[in-house]
Amino acid sequence: MKLLLLTFIFVFVFSLSAFAQLENDREKGVELFRQGEYEKAIGILQNSVKTEAEDRLAWIYLGASFVRLKDDDNAVKAFRKTSVIYKKNLPVYEKELKILSKSAAAYTEAARRNRVSGTVKVAVEFGADGKIGFVFPFQILSDGLTEKAINAAKAIKFESAVKNGKPVTVVKTLDYSFSTF
Repeated sequence: MKLLLLTFIFVFVFSLSAFAQLENDREKGVELFRQGEYEKAIGILQNSVKTEAEDRLAWIYLGASFVRLKDDDNAVKAFRKTSVIYKKNLPVYEKELKILSKSAAAYTEAARRNRVSGTVKVAVEFGADGKIGFVFPFQILSDGLTEKAINAAKAIKFESAVKNGKPVTVVKTLDYSFSTF
């Protein structure tokens, strides 16, 4: 009985330390992204998602790092992965990112004529300086709808997230839906 209890305790403690290491690796990768060390961030974040494939935040920052290095193919793959992960394991900020205004993307005449509907998914960098950084579409639509979604995202007004008393850059994925109804 004692052996079983000791084994359980060992497994529990090991699991907690492994989880803490995953969190630390992800945070280190996010911090490297924020410092502009995109290649280093990619290495750490790739290891992080190999160990914890459901870590949505790690996938988002991995995709964002690829965007910054202009590796669109790998960015799309990383951001698509975020779309199928619903686990919420986001860091806690003293003040969360607050979107003040987000306009709907306009429908184009060509899309209306061709009855195009669906969703454009974009990754948006909300800068610590209060400005939108990159807007990267990783699920697109035809007839100018992707461009309309990008333009709408670039016009978002927001208050930056705050961590350790300072504004920080945050990357989030957003959906712009278009319907002919």
